[in-house]
Parts: sequence; C-alpha cells; structure tokens
Amino acid sequence: MENISELEATLLNGLTEKYPSLKPHIPHLKVSKRQISGFSLYVYFSYVDFNEEPEMINSLFSNGEKIMTPALKDGLSYVIDVTAGMIEHIEFSTYKEQWDGTFGEYQIVESEIGN
Repeated sequence: MENISELEATLLNGLTEKYPSLKPHIPHLKVSKRQISGFSLYVYFSYVDFNEEPEMINSLFSNGEKIMTPALKDGLSYVIDVTAGMIEHIEFSTYKEQWDGTFGEYQIVESEIGN
C-alpha cells in the first residue's frame, strides 16, 4: 500500500470542508490500488488502524474544479466516492484524451463547464 499523493490529499481536504466528519479519516487512508483505463485513473483507498463508527454519508463529491496538466489539453475532472461513510476511491477522468495516469505538474482551477 502507498501513501496518498499531495494532489489526492488536497482533493480530500476539499471533501472534508463539505463533510467535516470525514476529516479524522484522512490520516488512516492508504492507496490500495491505482487502476488506469484509457481515459480514467481510479485510486482506491484502504483504511489502516481506523476504528471509528462512520457517519452514514453517501456522496459522489467534486468541488467544481478541474485539474490542468501539460500532458492533457483539456485537463481532468475528478469525483470522490464516499459510500456508507467511508472514502472509497477517487476517479480522475480526461475529456476523451488518452492518458497514462501520471500527473507531473498540475494546477487545480475552477471548472468552466456551464459558463
């Protein structure tokens, strides 16, 4: 299992601003698997030494942001899956561009969808 990346931690912190009861979960998260599938990267989490009773939250969370990286013309969207009060995974998706799942440099910007 791997530690969560800086980007993943930043996105999870945005999640905990909306759902403060999830903040104590973050130090217990480890990446159990990263799975690339052409246009998407799935980052699956496991909990380590977490014994709290989770609040019953079910959410697909995105903060209205886009992740820009030089490797992708249109950047990435993301969604964090919280099921039964547990942070399950983050899905990063391109806008129909092939991608190898690596980030390198990135910038989080407000999404222009709908503007």
